Amino acid sequence: MSRVTVIIPTYNRADIIEKSIRSVLDQTYDDFTLIIVDDCSKDNTEEVVKGVGDDRIIYHRLSENKGAGGARNEGARLADTEYIAFHDSDDLWLPDKLEKQIKYMDEHPEVCLVYGKMRVNTHDDSYAFPNESVSGDLEGDIFPWLLRRNSIGTPVMFLRKNCFEDVGGFDTSLRCLEDWEFAIRFSKKFKIGYIDDILIDTYPSDAGVSRNVGAYYETRCKMISQYRNEMISLGIFDEVVTDMFKIAEKSGILPQVQKMLMSYLA
Repeated sequence: MSRVTVIIPTYNRADIIEKSIRSVLDQTYDDFTLIIVDDCSKDNTEEVVKGVGDDRIIYHRLSENKGAGGARNEGARLADTEYIAFHDSDDLWLPDKLEKQIKYMDEHPEVCLVYGKMRVNTHDDSYAFPNESVSGDLEGDIFPWLLRRNSIGTPVMFLRKNCFEDVGGFDTSLRCLEDWEFAIRFSKKFKIGYIDDILIDTYPSDAGVSRNVGAYYETRCKMISQYRNEMISLGIFDEVVTDMFKIAEKSGILPQVQKMLMSYLA
């Protein structure tokens, strides 16, 4: 039995998903199962996936669209391995990603999730994240830091399946930021590990859900409301709210965001 299940949720990415799949199949650590969760694509994703022709691949098509969080949860439900790892259909893994992460986990049994850096490739530039701009804790008990800012991308998450199940997976009610909310909830219960190496290349899409400004602030306000007591006890509530308001002001939507937050805090 494989020790690792890699889960790729996908929706209408037939034109690019094969490169993403092959970046997994070409890993230096090859003892894994790869589950492609098709979130009701309307293109020829199934044909592309099945055309790859590798017996480590399982193609699973959902009967209804569940969004990225729901598709990842379904992939985790199907997994029957010690570890699970998430990948996105528009990103590429570096060849030794899995090898580094499973080695780290084997050497640190107290850790339940390990992540590393992403190389973010935009139209004009590329940069590593987390980088020197991240002034918080990157490993260990990072719950206080994650309440302020997220440093863990879903495609670099490598975690113990039983811990994923323990926290209940991704919140499918959120329209975006479900990875950040999951990281906060996970870090509240478990220790996080960090590898100071670039593990993946990610290519943000202009059409991505995170570009939906309304959904972003709705989810952020909900998170602040949910963890208000913890933020107050840590003395960071005002800091978190002020930071969000500063960003909203630059976008010209401060009054709307203030009103939204007040409705969640009421």
